[in-house]
Amino acid sequence: MKDSGFGSFLAGVVIGGLVGAALGLLLAPETGEEFRGHVGEFVDSKKAELGDAVNEGRAAAEQARAEMVGDYQAQPEGSAL
Repeated sequence: MKDSGFGSFLAGVVIGGLVGAALGLLLAPETGEEFRGHVGEFVDSKKAELGDAVNEGRAAAEQARAEMVGDYQAQPEGSAL
């Protein structure tokens, strides 16, 4: 029977994944708990930044809407913009 090479490729992927995981665990600069703490802080800061950006966008949209409504109400009746 002729080997298509897929079995060899799959074995290489599995072995490479195991070696990579082992090296990652051995060479990690901090413990998993410390790393999760850093990731949590990063995510929290990005959530706060996103919340601020959304609030600024809402305020700008509300201001633009108010200006458009004011311009519409200020125009004489029967005229088009």
